[in-house]
This record gives sequence, C-alpha cells and structure tokens, in this order.
Amino acid sequence: MNSNVLRYASPALFIFFAGLATAQPEVSSRVQPEAGDTFMYAVDTALTSIDYGTPGADRTWDFRTLGLAVTRSEIYHPATSGSQSAAFPDADAVLLSGFNEQYFAFYPDRTELLGVATRGGGPIPGLGGANVFPAPVVVQRYPTRFLDALSYSTAIRFALPASVLPDSLLNSLPLQPDSFRTVTTTTVDKLADAWGTLHLPARSWSVLREKRTTTVSNRVEAKVPFLGWIDVTSFAAALFGNLFADVRTTAYAFLSDETKGLIAQVNLDTLGNVLSVNFKPDDRVKVDAQTSDTNERLFVYPQPATTNVVVRHPHGLSGRGVYRILSCSGREVLRGETTSSEWVLDLGNLALGKYELQVADLSGKRLATTPLLVTGRSFR
Repeated sequence: MNSNVLRYASPALFIFFAGLATAQPEVSSRVQPEAGDTFMYAVDTALTSIDYGTPGADRTWDFRTLGLAVTRSEIYHPATSGSQSAAFPDADAVLLSGFNEQYFAFYPDRTELLGVATRGGGPIPGLGGANVFPAPVVVQRYPTRFLDALSYSTAIRFALPASVLPDSLLNSLPLQPDSFRTVTTTTVDKLADAWGTLHLPARSWSVLREKRTTTVSNRVEAKVPFLGWIDVTSFAAALFGNLFADVRTTAYAFLSDETKGLIAQVNLDTLGNVLSVNFKPDDRVKVDAQTSDTNERLFVYPQPATTNVVVRHPHGLSGRGVYRILSCSGREVLRGETTSSEWVLDLGNLALGKYELQVADLSGKRLATTPLLVTGRSFR
C-alpha cells in the first residue's frame, strides 16, 4: 500500500478503533451488591425461541418477546442474619435460598464468596453447618471488560455416618470406614465474550455479556482408621451410576454498569437448549445512595404491573406507613396501611393506565413515591 495512504489513513483508523474501544461497556464496582439489596427477576420458562447470539463487539439482542411465567428474588441480608454467621466473621452479607446460605465479602475490586452453609433442619434433619472455604473465592472482579476471563472452584463437603449408607456399598469396600462424606466440586469459567445493546420488554440496556460455564462433579470419600479420608467414588459409582458423572451447563449473563443485579441471564440445559431466561421486569436503574433520590424512590416489581406487585421502601419504615395510589388526575383510587418495608399490593381492581404510588408516615409526610403502570397483561 502507498505510504502516503497509510500516512493519511492511520489517524482515521486510529480514531475509528478508539471509538470502538470507548463504546465498549465495562462493569464497575458501583453496581456490586451490598447488604439490604433486593433484586427481583421475571422468569420466562415457556420460550418459543430466543436468540442469545454469538460472541463479538457491538452486538444487538432482542428479548422483547419474553413473558412473565414466574418471579424470583435475590435478597442480600446482613451477614449476621445467617444461622452460621459466627463461622464467617469477615462476611458482609449472606444470600439465603431455601436451607442454603452463601456468605460474601465485598471489596472495591472484587466480590468474594467465603463459604456456604446449610441451616439446621434441612435438607436432612439434624445435619447442617458451615463449609468455610480454605481461602476466599473471587467470583467477580471489577472493573470487568470485554474479553476478561475469570475461573474459580469451590468444594462443599457433607459428612454422613456410615450407618446411613447401604450394606451393598459397605460390603464392597476392602476396609470398614468410620464415616463418609460427599464432596461436590463446582468449577465456573467466565468469559466476557460480547458487548452491545440488549432490548427487554421494559427498556433497552448497554450490556456486557458473560459466558458462564459451570461444571459440577461429585465424589465420595470414606474415613478409614489410620488411613484418613480415601476416595471411594468408583465403588459408589458402580451402585449409583450417573449420579457421580460430571454435569456441565452454560449460561449467558448480561451485565450493565447502569444498575445493580443481572439485566438478564439465558440458562441452557446440558444439551445447549434454552431452559429459561431471567430478566429485569422493569426499567429501574441503580439509585445512588449519595443523592437525595434515595429517600424518594420506591421499588415496585414487576413493572408494568398486572395484578399483584411487590413494593419495597429502600430504607425501611420506622413505624406504620400509609400508602396511596393516585390516578393521572390526582384522584386517590387506593389507600392502605403497612408496617413492613416490603409488602405485596393487590392491583386487581384498578383500571389499566398510569398511576403514582406514594408512601407517607402517619403525620402525612411523604416518604417515597414512584410511577406505576398497570397493563393487566404479561410482558408479551
């Protein structure tokens, strides 16, 4: 190529590639969760088709056909709320799910998983306790940029007395053990393989996509006198077969620096088929705790609303509160009282349209407000 062409083209090319670089979104620590955060998601499990796309730059994903089948929430409680919090003195928050607890520590450049626990009474009554990892596991780094990769592994051990196992397994072993334990190892490989614009039913987002590959393997160890713990998975596999086979699944998580929590996640089964999609049902963006908006913003899920919604005040209520729903003309169409910072509101008697939801204390001082859209249908 003519050197003069290169000479004059190079600045243009530089500007072009620099533009691409600045257009790429990154995810910073300002959207890291913290104790007190609640993330609500709509879940579509009745998918006809969803195209989660290919790796690359400046992609577009159109998920506007997603509908609401069920909802789920993630609530980060103060670490002291966990039944096994004493085992995790460095934890900042605990995520509760059924009988399971996950303990997290938050830092400006990373999120660490310190371990997991099972609350007493489940899944097997009388068993439970904490699995504190030998070293904290970094599950997210900040900032996260296009083509960044992260891998981590966790091992969860669950002890069982020898008496609970079948005689067929005990008799197959060359030595009689005192006890057994299952070891479940989970390995997660993350790669930020794409970025672009994601269209959801409520709004569009600038996102970074992470491909998350999870491999779960199980093994059985037996504690033998004078020998300690030995691997007896081969004996157990002969009896239980595929129970001890590795299971690998893939999910595509869409993240944005505009708000906390996932924007969406496409979950695939072991064959690569779309199993479900979790997504933000409303257009809520992150509320900065340093702004005055924090005391004036109510969180309502899902939006647009159909019949029932969950309402949450970001800082809680010190006593009884009064909530009101006003029409566009300012007419009060619904009123009630609550003593909780989070409650379910029945909108079944409201006509379709736009409203405003207000919460005030008993003296009438307004504490929080938010617009409310009632559609009377799902997000399709």
